[in-house]
Amino acid sequence: MAKCCPSPQGCKCTVTAGPGVTVDGDGSPLLPYVVSAEGGGTAALAVIDSETIDFDLTGTGTAGDPYEITGSVVLDPAPPGGGSNLVRSGPRGLFVECEQVRGCLTAGDGIAYDPATGVIAARPSADAGNGVTIGTDGGLYAPTGGAAEPTVLQAADTSTVDTTVTGSGTAGDPFVVEADVIVAPEPNGLEATAGGLLVAPSADAGNQLSMGADGRLFVPPDEPLSVGCGLQGEGTAASPLAAHPMAGSDVWADHWDCAGTSYSTLRCDPNTGALWTPPEHYTADDYWYQEHMSPAIASMGPTAGWVALQPGGVVAFLQWAIPSNFLGNRCRDWGYGGHVHASVDITANATATFELGYILQVNGSTLGTRPIEGVYTAYGASRRQRYAGSVCHSNYRMNANTARTVVFFPAVNVTAGNIAINSWISDATLHTSTRD
Repeated sequence: MAKCCPSPQGCKCTVTAGPGVTVDGDGSPLLPYVVSAEGGGTAALAVIDSETIDFDLTGTGTAGDPYEITGSVVLDPAPPGGGSNLVRSGPRGLFVECEQVRGCLTAGDGIAYDPATGVIAARPSADAGNGVTIGTDGGLYAPTGGAAEPTVLQAADTSTVDTTVTGSGTAGDPFVVEADVIVAPEPNGLEATAGGLLVAPSADAGNQLSMGADGRLFVPPDEPLSVGCGLQGEGTAASPLAAHPMAGSDVWADHWDCAGTSYSTLRCDPNTGALWTPPEHYTADDYWYQEHMSPAIASMGPTAGWVALQPGGVVAFLQWAIPSNFLGNRCRDWGYGGHVHASVDITANATATFELGYILQVNGSTLGTRPIEGVYTAYGASRRQRYAGSVCHSNYRMNANTARTVVFFPAVNVTAGNIAINSWISDATLHTSTRD
């Protein structure tokens, strides 16, 4: 037994080796110890973290569950300078590797730096005339004389330009390159003036050459130009040549009642003046006749809302799948209109109330129900009766690249009693059309 005296006033606790404690070579006991305060009880123990060490305390301080103090180094996640903390904690302690530091360095003027390898090297300029290079021993090297050969600039004339060079090529006396356009001797309508090259119509009497309203040379025609098929106008400022849209080489009125200039598909682009015709116009029609109840549905009670019919366990439906660029259309907006007529044979008991219609789905999204018939007050007696009605759906101004899948599901909403569906016939049409 050993005394533990934490204060100068005297011993306040004792330390006793616990059960199963080993003894060192010199006879002193090894942990765990049992720390007992005077008068009985177990001494309290607390740990306090610092800015760099995070302590953790476990155990209750008994012989079977001694206190255990562990600590881990705190790494600052946001250094005050705003950069990244390069210190890392590994299984063998703290470390900083060269690879981490390389990304913090950048190259200034005259220096080449490779962050992947950490190599720093001199970087000679690539400007023309630089005499500094890397020598065979890896150092900077300049040829004898300390500078490259001086730049020599020489003028070379062409058949249309006379070039001269003055100056010595220094900062105080730079090279100056000047040039004059060479104008052939008279007679020549081209002349060089102080304001630049000039072409001026002659002042001689009878000259038809003049400057047009747009500032270009202009010669009025002596007589109207001969106009061929597809052109109109006289070729003058008052009556310029223009495209004349027609239906071919035959007379327009032989095939069309509308005026060709207003209704032809041939057009003139106001920005470029080019002739063009709109893309082809497309239409298509489709028709369906379908008996859905095969086999018939013998009995249906209240459905708690609209439900699609499933004769024989298979959902009944009527579908149109319209692909993008339908019938080769790649330019025009398009639209469609679908119409479905239902003829339904129903047997109902005396208390039955119900609705008949379709559930509409477009591109996988349900758009709701389309009711066609409804019995909201029971007849009071069983009966068999045929009901009929129509629903429709349409969509317009869709891009040519837009596809549509339209599905009509025969559906009922039985609110009371029971019904049997003997037959359900869908008679449907679809019309698609591109915009004019």
